[in-house]
Amino acid sequence: MPTSTDAANPGGLADLRRVAWICAFCQFWVAVLCLGGSQLLADSHDFSVLCGVVACAGCLVPILYALFKKRFFILFSCVSIFNLAPIWFLYLEVILPGHDAYVYSRPMHKMEALFWAAAFQVFANLVYVLLWRPLTALSIRSFAFLAKINLSATFYGVAAILAFTVPLLAFYYYYESFDILWTALTAGRSTGGSGGGLLVQDSTGNSSSFMLPFNWLWQLTPLFGAITLTSARNKLRPLPILAMASGMVVIFVFFLGGSRSTMMFVAAPVLFFLFYYNWDKGVKFWTIAGLLLFFIIGVMEMQVRFRGNLLEVLADPEKAAHDRGLASATTFDPSESHRDNNMYLFCLMVQGYPDRYHYEGFNDFFAVLVNPIPRAIWPGKPVLNGATDLSHQFSFVLDGPLFMGTTSLTYSIVGEAYQAGGMWGVFVYAVAYALFMLGLDGMVYYAGQRQVLSVGVLGIGVFLSFWGYRAFFALIGFTYPLILLLGLLFILKKLRIV
Repeated sequence: MPTSTDAANPGGLADLRRVAWICAFCQFWVAVLCLGGSQLLADSHDFSVLCGVVACAGCLVPILYALFKKRFFILFSCVSIFNLAPIWFLYLEVILPGHDAYVYSRPMHKMEALFWAAAFQVFANLVYVLLWRPLTALSIRSFAFLAKINLSATFYGVAAILAFTVPLLAFYYYYESFDILWTALTAGRSTGGSGGGLLVQDSTGNSSSFMLPFNWLWQLTPLFGAITLTSARNKLRPLPILAMASGMVVIFVFFLGGSRSTMMFVAAPVLFFLFYYNWDKGVKFWTIAGLLLFFIIGVMEMQVRFRGNLLEVLADPEKAAHDRGLASATTFDPSESHRDNNMYLFCLMVQGYPDRYHYEGFNDFFAVLVNPIPRAIWPGKPVLNGATDLSHQFSFVLDGPLFMGTTSLTYSIVGEAYQAGGMWGVFVYAVAYALFMLGLDGMVYYAGQRQVLSVGVLGIGVFLSFWGYRAFFALIGFTYPLILLLGLLFILKKLRIV
């Protein structure tokens, strides 16, 4: 882990700047290759696949840098995960048979979409490089109070139990019925459960918006539980076990909700602690860790195949699969499994904008930023497209064959950026992403000193850097629990309570 205190290279974080610079350089040439291919070899499927392979290779810079420089800590940073994220959310769909982009999208549109994705990476990495010195130093100073917080495992254990029980009491009084609360916790997304009703995220605004802080607090339970278990000297005492069990219950509830994003958000601190404190344990550990990740992907696949009461699915997976006409409860076959089709939808967007449709502007960008403010306080705040009409979809979605094995119509943050304003939109969203990553560089610095709270917060930040690539709302929306936690800790520190 980095220990440097050099002002020009605090905590060895200059390695992150170098990684961002190399990534920008590589993605620039990916953009050149894809742009040239879209103009000169517009109908070549093989060349579009080659562009996808090259784009994936360009994203591997953080891993290669860590291996050759033996600076493995950089893999536990937002900028590294951000540069790996396009592989999962966009690039693989171009090169893997079975995905709709591979089968249905025209090669020209795939290469144009790859160009815009590479341009987004170039902008974000360059902004990161240019602003690294002042903003990373600011981030380190801003989070300095965390290094002075020396809380016991008992404190975190009590915090985990309170974070678990207080929101449940609030939800109980909100629903005014234990039966309704139990349904909200266990019934799944399709019946208004933990994927929807419990989260009470009403974008159009009513009194339920005031319940959002309780939801955010509940989502922090696994973080407090993981910190308790990590920092406890005797991990078999009742408090660490109870704290961790509370966190696992929260993870399980959100698993039942059918929302992969929320499940992974609440599970991220636990997984991050596991990997961060054991990354040097050798092949045996990483073999087990790889199997665990493979299992989690299977769990996520099961989530989206069964949106109803998943307790019944778990009780008899074979019967549930038979009732749905499926060969199995889960599968890793991309032609049979759920997939987001981000690239396929992005290709449809590139095909339609700006020739057939006008750019949409930045209403959704600002609506996401101000989403937590209750409309009772700000009646005229921006409304997300589709927030008042869940059946709303943009016209470009209907421009291609709808054979998608998905119920999710996201097209990545790059697609949202392009839809907002073309090149200008891509630049604005890239700047926002870069500022987010720079803001959490201070966490990398303090996590390098094995400051357990900083490790937990960094785990959430790293998850957001990855999952935020799916949609801008995912990046910003899940930042609010983090802001709530840091705000509470800052106030407690100022009051000298901790």
